[in-house]
Amino acid sequence: MTENSYGSAQRTEAARRGWDSVAYGWQKWAPTIELAAQVVNDRLVDMAQLEAGHKVLDIATGYGEPLMSILERVGSSGVVVATDLSPEMIALARERVAKTGMSNVSFYACNGEVLEIPETGFDAALCRWGLMLMADPDACLSRVHELLKPGGRVAMAVFSEPAKTPLLSVAGATVRRATGIGPPNPDEPNIFRLADSADLERRFHSAGFREIALEQVASECVHDSPDAYVRFLQDVAQDIVRLTEGQSPEQQQDTWQAVVEAVQPYQAADGRVHLGLECHCITARKPHDPEIAW
Repeated sequence: MTENSYGSAQRTEAARRGWDSVAYGWQKWAPTIELAAQVVNDRLVDMAQLEAGHKVLDIATGYGEPLMSILERVGSSGVVVATDLSPEMIALARERVAKTGMSNVSFYACNGEVLEIPETGFDAALCRWGLMLMADPDACLSRVHELLKPGGRVAMAVFSEPAKTPLLSVAGATVRRATGIGPPNPDEPNIFRLADSADLERRFHSAGFREIALEQVASECVHDSPDAYVRFLQDVAQDIVRLTEGQSPEQQQDTWQAVVEAVQPYQAADGRVHLGLECHCITARKPHDPEIAW
């Protein structure tokens, strides 16, 4: 194994452990998350032009979205393959599907950049909030292109610019100031890595996709109070929580209090906190015929 491949394997394993550690936090807060995210799920399903009987790949399915939305559209005659890096997330998604009585889903715990699955010839591939967190998003797009049948569609959602997503950007900036940690490396996985829409479209084009269309989808996430919002972050936002690991318990308490104060401007008269989010929802098609390189 080369030094680069060893380092890549280490990063992948660290990411897997990180997502495993917050899987049940995502399940706990699923009602709150999905109230905000359902508009994104619905738009991805529409952009992918899913129909009953389609064969669909859901990448980075997490605890099962947009998987459940996909199943509603393709029905029992469809075939769905759901993947996620985290075995714990896969277990939760499998449990959700089992409760519906549907048996037309296969699950694989695998890296989204490699997608080591036996199936191919998909009508569509979807991914919500996963691409920007991959070490090599271009590898994922190239692999998806391989797995789609000619004419197949891809639809993905990533977060747009930080100013449009205070749900994550306010807390992230506040914790970084409190810990003295600088901004994330723009070339490494982070929530806003693919916020540049022109760069995002270029990546899809470079992977071989055409008929690329991109739009913004906005929503908001509502929490009962600033303190409830902090508890939400501590349960689901592994990247933000990890920034505080070098602090003493007292310092961590001060850092989270700073987050409470930072979101107070978003607090309504009833005490609830309304934090917006905006996604780039992008769709594209794999051409029916290979392009001729001159």
